[in-house]
Amino acid sequence: MKLRRKSRPPSARRQRSPASDQQARTAFSYRSQRSEQELNVGRQTSREQTKAQSQAYGRFWLERFGLAVLLVAVVASVVNVLTLSSTAKVVLLNNTGTNSFLHSQSDYETAASRLLAGSILNRNKITIDSGQVSRGLRSQFPELSSVSVTLPLLAHRPLVYIQATQPALILSTANGSFVLDTTGKALLMTTGLSSSDQSSLPTVTDDSGLQVKLNHQILTPDNVSFIQIVAAQLASKQQSVSVLTLPAAASELDVHLVGQPYFVKFNLEANDARQQVGTLLATQAQLQKQHITPAQYVDVRVDGRAYYQ
Repeated sequence: MKLRRKSRPPSARRQRSPASDQQARTAFSYRSQRSEQELNVGRQTSREQTKAQSQAYGRFWLERFGLAVLLVAVVASVVNVLTLSSTAKVVLLNNTGTNSFLHSQSDYETAASRLLAGSILNRNKITIDSGQVSRGLRSQFPELSSVSVTLPLLAHRPLVYIQATQPALILSTANGSFVLDTTGKALLMTTGLSSSDQSSLPTVTDDSGLQVKLNHQILTPDNVSFIQIVAAQLASKQQSVSVLTLPAAASELDVHLVGQPYFVKFNLEANDARQQVGTLLATQAQLQKQHITPAQYVDVRVDGRAYYQ
C-alpha cells in the first residue's frame, strides 16, 4: 500500500518578508563598506602623510623665498643709502665782506666734484676720503681758511662747507700785487679786483726784494698785525696814510702821511705798535707847539723815544 505525502497549500509555505530582505541588504552593504575601509586604512594614512609633507615642503620654500626677497630688498636699500654722488654742493660760511676775494661758487663745486670723481673709494659713505678732498681744495684755493665735507644721512650729494680767509692787506712787489691774509700767506693776485676792493685794504710796497708765491707765507702774523694796527690807529686820529713801505732795512716799516714832507720809521720787531703810534702822536704835538716840521723822517723805533730830521 503506497502512502502519499500530503502537499501543503501555497499559503502555508515559508515566505520572506520585504522588510527582512531590506535588512539583509543593508547589513551586507555595511559589512562590505567596513571591510573595504578596514582594508584601505594603510593607503589612506600614507596619502594623508604625503599630502601633509608636500604642504610643509611648499611652506618651507615659500618662507625661504620671502626671506630671500626681504634680504635682497634690505641690501639694495643699504647700498642705495651709502651711495654717494660725485657732484658736490658747496656752502660758503661767513662770507660777509669777503665775496670779492673769492672765486665763484661754481668754481669751487667743479673742483670739489673733480676731486670726488678722482677715486672710486669716494663713491660711498664708508670709504670716502674726506680729508683728501679738503686738502685738495685748500691747496687749489689758498683763500679758503677751512674746508669740511659733510655726508648727508639719506641724500647722495656731499656737502662741502668752505670758510674764506680774512684778507688783511695788499703787498705790492716787483712780480705783482698780492692779497695776504692775517697769517701773512699770499692768497691771490689783485688782478681783477675792483678799485674799491683794493682801497678797503692797506697796501704795502715791498722794497726789500721779497719773493712771493701763492699759498706761501710771505710775512709773519706779527708783522701783518703790526701793519694793521698802525694803519687803524692813524686813521682813528684822522691821519691818512699815503704809502706803507717795507724798505731794504730789516724789520722796518716806513709810513708816509698825506700832507707831510716826512715819513715815519716803525720797528716791526717790537710788538708795541700802539705804543709807537702814541710816541709819534706825542712828538707831532710837541713839534707843532715849537713850529717845527721835520724835513725827512720821524723815527719812533726806540721804545719811548723819538728822533727826527
